[in-house]
Amino acid sequence: MSNSDEFNFIDIGSVGGLPSPWNSHSDEIDFLLNFEPNDEAQRSEKSMTYNTAVWEKEEERPFYIYKGFNGTGSSLFKQNYNYVRDNWDTLKRQGPESYALTWFDRSSPVETKLLKCRALDTILQEEFSDKEFQFLKIDAQGAEYNILQGAEVFLSTSCVGLHLELFVIPLYEEIRLLPEVEAYLKRFGFSLVKRFPAHGTFDSQHDCLFLHDSRAPEISDQIRAIYVL
Repeated sequence: MSNSDEFNFIDIGSVGGLPSPWNSHSDEIDFLLNFEPNDEAQRSEKSMTYNTAVWEKEEERPFYIYKGFNGTGSSLFKQNYNYVRDNWDTLKRQGPESYALTWFDRSSPVETKLLKCRALDTILQEEFSDKEFQFLKIDAQGAEYNILQGAEVFLSTSCVGLHLELFVIPLYEEIRLLPEVEAYLKRFGFSLVKRFPAHGTFDSQHDCLFLHDSRAPEISDQIRAIYVL
C-alpha cells in the first residue's frame, strides 16, 4: 500500500493499544500520535506517545483515579454517585449484572492528581505543522466533548473520521452525552454513520463512528471499508 493510502492517526486515551478494527489495520497507519498521561513519553519515526492530558484549553485540572480494574474509569470528571444512587432500581437492570453490583466499589476514589492539560490544536500547530492527520479516536471517560472543543481547527481542516466513546447516561458529573456531541460535530460537517452496541457498566456508553459529509471521499471510503460498512 502506498503512503498516499495511509492514515495519520491520533489516539487520545491510548492505553491498551489501537482499538478494533484498527488493531487489524495498523499497516494502513503511516504515523500514530498517542496521548496517554500515564505512559512514558517516546518518539520514533512512525509514532509518538505524548504523556499529557488533552482538554479544550491549556490549564491544570484534577485527574480522579478510581479503584477500577487497574485504574480503569479514571477521568478528568468526578463519578456521578448521586445519579447512580437516585436511579439504582433502573440502572442495576441495564448491562452486565456483575458490573452493576461492583460499580460503587470500583468507583471508589484512590488518588487525585493535578495534570497539565493542553488543546489538541495547539499541539498540532506547534509540533506537527508539517503533518496532516485524518483520523481521531478518543476514549477519555467523558471528556470527548471538551477535547473536541480544543480541536476545532483540526475538525475544520484535515479530519475525515472520528471514533469516539460516548455516554448516554451521566455516569460522570457534568459530561456531555452522545446527542449533544453528535449535534456539535454536525456543525463541522460530520455525521454519525455507525453506533456500536452499548457496553460498560449500566450499558452507559457506545463507540461511535463519525465521517465528514464531503471531505476527502476516497479516505472516507477507505474508513468505511476498514469498519466493513
